[in-house]
Amino acid sequence: MPGDDMDSVPGLEENHRHALDGKLGITSLRALADADQRAIYAALGSMRPHPSLARIAAWQDHARSRLSTGANDRSAWHTAASFAVIFSQRHADGRRERRLEAEQTEVEPEPEPRQWPGWDCEPLCDWMLGQLGLPENEADAAGQAGPAAAEPATAAEPAAAEPDAAAEPPAAAGSAVSGAPGRAELRIDSATISDAVHDLDLITAGSPVTAPPGNLRHPVRLRMTVHGARSGQQLRAAVWFRRPDGPGWSPQEPVMVPASGQAEFDLSSVPPGGHDVRLLAWATDSGATLAAATLPKLTFSREARQHG
Repeated sequence: MPGDDMDSVPGLEENHRHALDGKLGITSLRALADADQRAIYAALGSMRPHPSLARIAAWQDHARSRLSTGANDRSAWHTAASFAVIFSQRHADGRRERRLEAEQTEVEPEPEPRQWPGWDCEPLCDWMLGQLGLPENEADAAGQAGPAAAEPATAAEPAAAEPDAAAEPPAAAGSAVSGAPGRAELRIDSATISDAVHDLDLITAGSPVTAPPGNLRHPVRLRMTVHGARSGQQLRAAVWFRRPDGPGWSPQEPVMVPASGQAEFDLSSVPPGGHDVRLLAWATDSGATLAAATLPKLTFSREARQHG
Protein backbone atom coordinates (compact mmCIF):
# COMPACT_ATOMS: atom_id res chain seq x y z
CA MET A 1 0.00 0.00 0.00
CA PRO A 2 1.25 3.56 -0.64
CA GLY A 3 1.27 4.44 3.07
CA ASP A 4 3.08 1.27 4.11
CA ASP A 5 6.56 2.77 3.77
CA MET A 6 9.05 2.28 6.60
CA ASP A 7 11.24 5.01 5.07
CA SER A 8 8.58 7.53 6.03
CA VAL A 9 9.07 7.09 9.80
CA PRO A 10 11.04 10.07 11.18
CA GLY A 11 14.22 8.97 12.93
CA LEU A 12 13.94 5.32 11.85
CA GLU A 13 17.33 4.87 10.19
CA GLU A 14 18.43 2.16 7.79
CA ASN A 15 20.36 0.29 10.50
CA HIS A 16 17.22 0.30 12.67
CA ARG A 17 15.16 -1.14 9.81
CA HIS A 18 17.72 -3.88 9.14
CA ALA A 19 17.74 -4.89 12.81
CA LEU A 20 13.94 -4.91 13.02
CA ASP A 21 13.74 -7.04 9.88
CA GLY A 22 16.46 -9.48 10.91
CA LYS A 23 15.45 -9.94 14.55
CA LEU A 24 11.69 -9.41 14.58
CA GLY A 25 10.62 -9.71 10.95
CA ILE A 26 9.26 -6.15 10.97
CA THR A 27 9.20 -4.87 7.40
CA SER A 28 5.99 -2.83 7.27
CA LEU A 29 4.23 -0.03 9.09
CA ARG A 30 1.54 -2.46 10.23
CA ALA A 31 4.09 -4.81 11.76
CA LEU A 32 5.83 -1.86 13.41
CA ALA A 33 2.57 -0.48 14.81
CA ASP A 34 1.51 -3.88 16.22
CA ALA A 35 4.90 -4.94 17.63
CA ASP A 36 5.63 -5.12 21.33
CA GLN A 37 7.53 -2.00 22.33
CA ARG A 38 9.80 -3.88 24.74
CA ALA A 39 10.68 -6.41 22.03
CA ILE A 40 11.75 -3.57 19.73
CA TYR A 41 13.75 -2.01 22.54
CA ALA A 42 15.57 -5.31 23.17
CA ALA A 43 16.18 -5.93 19.45
CA LEU A 44 17.93 -2.56 19.11
CA GLY A 45 19.88 -2.95 22.35
CA SER A 46 23.31 -3.17 20.69
CA MET A 47 22.94 0.12 18.85
CA ARG A 48 24.58 3.33 20.02
CA PRO A 49 22.90 5.59 20.70
CA HIS A 50 20.28 3.14 21.89
CA PRO A 51 16.79 4.31 20.82
CA SER A 52 14.72 5.10 23.91
CA LEU A 53 11.28 3.74 24.71
CA ALA A 54 9.78 7.13 23.99
CA ARG A 55 11.50 7.27 20.58
CA ILE A 56 10.19 3.77 19.76
CA ALA A 57 6.71 4.86 20.86
CA ALA A 58 6.98 7.83 18.47
CA TRP A 59 7.89 5.48 15.60
CA GLN A 60 4.85 3.36 16.36
CA ASP A 61 2.62 6.41 16.69
CA HIS A 62 3.74 7.60 13.28
CA ALA A 63 3.06 4.16 11.80
CA ARG A 64 -0.44 4.15 13.29
CA SER A 65 -1.16 7.63 12.03
CA ARG A 66 -0.15 6.57 8.49
CA LEU A 67 -2.34 3.48 8.70
CA SER A 68 -5.26 5.17 10.37
CA THR A 69 -8.40 5.71 8.30
CA GLY A 70 -9.91 8.18 10.76
CA ALA A 71 -8.70 11.48 12.14
CA ASN A 72 -9.61 10.48 15.70
CA ASP A 73 -7.67 7.25 15.95
CA ARG A 74 -7.17 6.79 19.69
CA SER A 75 -4.41 4.24 19.09
CA ALA A 76 -2.07 7.15 18.35
CA TRP A 77 -1.54 7.37 22.12
CA HIS A 78 0.93 4.70 23.15
CA THR A 79 2.20 3.84 26.61
CA ALA A 80 5.91 4.50 27.05
CA ALA A 81 5.88 3.31 30.66
CA SER A 82 3.38 2.70 33.44
CA PHE A 83 3.71 2.93 37.20
CA ALA A 84 1.69 1.92 40.23
CA VAL A 85 1.71 4.67 42.89
CA ILE A 86 0.44 4.29 46.46
CA PHE A 87 -0.12 7.10 48.96
CA SER A 88 0.12 5.39 52.35
CA GLN A 89 -0.12 6.69 55.90
CA ARG A 90 -0.20 5.48 59.50
CA HIS A 91 -0.42 6.82 63.04
CA ALA A 92 2.54 6.29 65.36
CA ASP A 93 3.24 7.88 68.74
CA GLY A 94 0.31 10.24 68.34
CA ARG A 95 1.32 11.62 64.94
CA ARG A 96 0.64 10.81 61.33
CA GLU A 97 3.35 9.44 59.07
CA ARG A 98 3.02 9.46 55.31
CA ARG A 99 4.88 7.62 52.59
CA LEU A 100 4.88 7.34 48.81
CA GLU A 101 5.41 3.96 47.15
CA ALA A 102 5.86 3.33 43.44
CA GLU A 103 6.94 0.62 41.06
CA GLN A 104 7.24 0.32 37.30
CA THR A 105 4.64 -2.19 36.18
CA GLU A 106 5.99 -3.47 32.85
CA VAL A 107 9.50 -4.40 34.06
CA GLU A 108 10.47 -8.08 34.22
CA PRO A 109 11.33 -9.54 36.64
CA GLU A 110 8.96 -7.55 38.84
CA PRO A 111 11.05 -5.03 40.83
CA GLU A 112 10.68 -4.14 44.48
CA PRO A 113 8.77 -0.87 44.96
CA ARG A 114 10.58 2.39 45.69
CA GLN A 115 9.64 4.41 48.77
CA TRP A 116 9.91 8.08 49.79
CA PRO A 117 8.95 9.67 53.11
CA GLY A 118 6.06 12.14 52.97
CA TRP A 119 3.71 12.91 50.09
CA ASP A 120 5.96 15.30 48.16
CA CYS A 121 5.47 14.11 44.56
CA GLU A 122 8.47 15.92 43.06
CA PRO A 123 11.10 13.23 43.82
CA LEU A 124 8.60 10.58 42.72
CA CYS A 125 8.13 12.32 39.38
CA ASP A 126 11.89 12.76 38.94
CA TRP A 127 12.38 9.05 39.55
CA MET A 128 9.64 8.03 37.09
CA LEU A 129 11.14 10.27 34.40
CA GLY A 130 14.52 8.75 35.18
CA GLN A 131 13.11 5.29 34.47
CA LEU A 132 12.30 6.50 30.96
CA GLY A 133 15.67 8.16 30.59
CA LEU A 134 14.43 11.80 30.83
CA PRO A 135 12.49 13.62 27.97
CA GLU A 136 14.31 15.22 24.99
CA ASN A 137 14.18 18.71 23.56
CA GLU A 138 10.60 19.60 22.72
CA ALA A 139 11.84 20.96 19.40
CA ASP A 140 11.63 17.52 17.79
CA ALA A 141 8.76 16.21 19.87
CA ALA A 142 6.72 15.79 16.69
CA GLY A 143 8.96 12.93 15.67
CA GLN A 144 10.17 11.70 19.04
CA ALA A 145 10.09 12.39 22.73
CA GLY A 146 12.95 12.12 24.73
CA PRO A 147 16.00 12.78 27.55
CA ALA A 148 13.18 11.54 29.30
CA ALA A 149 14.19 9.31 27.03
CA ALA A 150 17.58 10.03 25.92
CA GLU A 151 18.88 6.78 27.20
CA PRO A 152 16.72 4.26 29.00
CA ALA A 153 17.34 3.95 32.68
CA THR A 154 18.04 0.66 34.33
CA ALA A 155 15.29 -1.46 35.83
CA ALA A 156 13.43 0.05 38.77
CA GLU A 157 15.52 0.41 41.90
CA PRO A 158 14.79 -1.74 44.93
CA ALA A 159 12.76 -0.37 47.79
CA ALA A 160 14.31 2.03 50.23
CA ALA A 161 14.36 1.03 53.86
CA GLU A 162 11.44 2.03 56.09
CA PRO A 163 11.66 5.80 56.72
CA ASP A 164 12.28 7.12 60.20
CA ALA A 165 9.18 7.75 62.28
CA ALA A 166 9.43 11.51 61.86
CA ALA A 167 8.76 12.74 58.36
CA GLU A 168 11.93 13.99 56.70
CA PRO A 169 12.17 17.62 55.53
CA PRO A 170 12.19 18.37 51.78
CA ALA A 171 15.47 17.60 50.03
CA ALA A 172 18.03 20.40 49.99
CA ALA A 173 19.29 21.85 46.74
CA GLY A 174 21.98 19.26 46.13
CA SER A 175 20.77 16.43 48.33
CA ALA A 176 19.73 12.92 47.45
CA VAL A 177 16.05 12.27 46.85
CA SER A 178 15.84 9.45 49.37
CA GLY A 179 18.15 8.10 52.00
CA ALA A 180 18.16 4.31 52.00
CA PRO A 181 20.71 2.48 54.16
CA GLY A 182 23.07 0.36 52.09
CA ARG A 183 22.81 2.59 49.01
CA ALA A 184 25.21 5.30 47.98
CA GLU A 185 23.97 8.82 48.73
CA LEU A 186 24.55 10.90 45.61
CA ARG A 187 24.72 14.66 46.04
CA ILE A 188 25.23 17.62 43.73
CA ASP A 189 27.91 19.63 45.49
CA SER A 190 28.44 22.46 43.03
CA ALA A 191 27.20 23.98 39.79
CA THR A 192 28.70 26.79 37.73
CA ILE A 193 27.36 28.45 34.58
CA SER A 194 29.60 30.24 32.06
CA ASP A 195 28.61 32.63 29.32
CA ALA A 196 30.43 35.14 27.11
CA VAL A 197 30.90 37.51 30.02
CA HIS A 198 31.60 35.60 33.23
CA ASP A 199 31.47 32.44 35.31
CA LEU A 200 28.74 32.31 37.96
CA ASP A 201 28.32 29.89 40.85
CA LEU A 202 24.81 28.48 41.06
CA ILE A 203 25.43 25.91 43.82
CA THR A 204 28.31 25.89 46.30
CA ALA A 205 28.85 23.27 48.99
CA GLY A 206 25.47 21.78 48.16
CA SER A 207 23.54 25.05 48.68
CA PRO A 208 22.07 27.29 45.95
CA VAL A 209 23.13 30.90 45.53
CA THR A 210 20.59 33.43 46.73
CA ALA A 211 20.59 35.70 43.67
CA PRO A 212 19.90 34.37 40.14
CA PRO A 213 22.35 35.27 37.37
CA GLY A 214 21.52 38.05 34.91
CA ASN A 215 20.94 37.59 31.18
CA LEU A 216 23.14 34.82 29.84
CA ARG A 217 24.87 35.36 26.51
CA HIS A 218 26.19 32.82 24.01
CA PRO A 219 28.12 30.59 24.41
CA VAL A 220 26.55 29.16 27.57
CA ARG A 221 27.84 26.06 29.37
CA LEU A 222 26.97 24.53 32.72
CA ARG A 223 29.23 22.40 34.89
CA MET A 224 28.06 20.34 37.85
CA THR A 225 29.94 18.17 40.33
CA VAL A 226 28.43 14.97 41.69
CA HIS A 227 29.85 13.11 44.67
CA GLY A 228 28.86 10.18 46.82
CA ALA A 229 29.13 7.27 44.36
CA ARG A 230 30.87 4.06 45.33
CA SER A 231 34.10 3.05 43.63
CA GLY A 232 33.39 1.81 40.11
CA GLN A 233 29.78 2.98 40.12
CA GLN A 234 28.71 4.58 36.84
CA LEU A 235 26.70 7.79 37.01
CA ARG A 236 24.67 9.82 34.55
CA ALA A 237 23.57 13.42 34.83
CA ALA A 238 21.05 15.64 33.05
CA VAL A 239 19.82 19.24 32.97
CA TRP A 240 16.01 19.36 33.09
CA PHE A 241 14.08 22.46 31.96
CA ARG A 242 10.58 22.69 33.37
CA ARG A 243 7.46 24.15 31.77
CA PRO A 244 4.49 25.35 33.82
CA ASP A 245 2.01 24.32 31.10
CA GLY A 246 3.54 21.25 29.51
CA PRO A 247 6.19 18.53 29.65
CA GLY A 248 9.73 19.45 30.51
CA TRP A 249 12.67 19.07 28.18
CA SER A 250 16.45 18.98 28.06
CA PRO A 251 18.81 20.63 25.56
CA GLN A 252 21.18 17.68 25.73
CA GLU A 253 20.92 13.97 26.36
CA PRO A 254 22.13 12.65 29.74
CA VAL A 255 25.92 12.42 29.97
CA MET A 256 28.17 9.91 31.68
CA VAL A 257 29.82 11.39 34.76
CA PRO A 258 33.61 10.76 34.75
CA ALA A 259 35.60 9.69 37.79
CA SER A 260 36.23 13.35 38.61
CA GLY A 261 32.51 13.73 39.27
CA GLN A 262 32.25 16.78 36.98
CA ALA A 263 29.74 16.80 34.12
CA GLU A 264 29.39 19.57 31.54
CA PHE A 265 26.45 20.63 29.35
CA ASP A 266 26.14 22.96 26.36
CA LEU A 267 23.12 25.25 26.85
CA SER A 268 23.60 27.40 23.76
CA SER A 269 20.44 25.99 22.15
CA VAL A 270 18.19 27.17 24.98
CA PRO A 271 15.62 29.72 23.73
CA PRO A 272 15.58 33.25 25.18
CA GLY A 273 13.62 34.00 28.31
CA GLY A 274 13.47 32.78 31.89
CA HIS A 275 13.66 29.07 32.70
CA ASP A 276 13.17 26.94 35.79
CA VAL A 277 15.87 24.29 35.83
CA ARG A 278 16.71 21.19 37.85
CA LEU A 279 19.92 19.18 37.82
CA LEU A 280 19.62 15.40 38.12
CA ALA A 281 22.20 12.67 38.74
CA TRP A 282 21.66 8.93 39.11
CA ALA A 283 23.52 5.63 39.01
CA THR A 284 23.13 3.15 36.17
CA ASP A 285 22.57 0.43 38.77
CA SER A 286 20.13 0.41 41.70
CA GLY A 287 22.80 1.00 44.35
CA ALA A 288 22.46 4.77 44.72
CA THR A 289 19.84 7.40 45.36
CA LEU A 290 18.79 9.93 42.75
CA ALA A 291 20.27 13.38 43.41
CA ALA A 292 18.37 16.51 42.38
CA ALA A 293 19.07 20.23 42.70
CA THR A 294 16.86 23.19 41.80
CA LEU A 295 18.71 26.15 40.32
CA PRO A 296 17.83 29.84 40.55
CA LYS A 297 15.81 30.94 37.50
CA LEU A 298 18.08 31.20 34.46
CA THR A 299 17.41 33.96 31.92
CA PHE A 300 18.86 33.64 28.41
CA SER A 301 19.23 36.73 26.27
CA ARG A 302 18.10 36.96 22.65
CA GLU A 303 21.73 37.38 21.61
CA ALA A 304 22.41 33.90 22.97
CA ARG A 305 19.71 32.46 20.72
CA GLN A 306 20.87 34.36 17.65
CA HIS A 307 24.44 33.13 18.00
CA GLY A 308 23.39 29.66 19.06
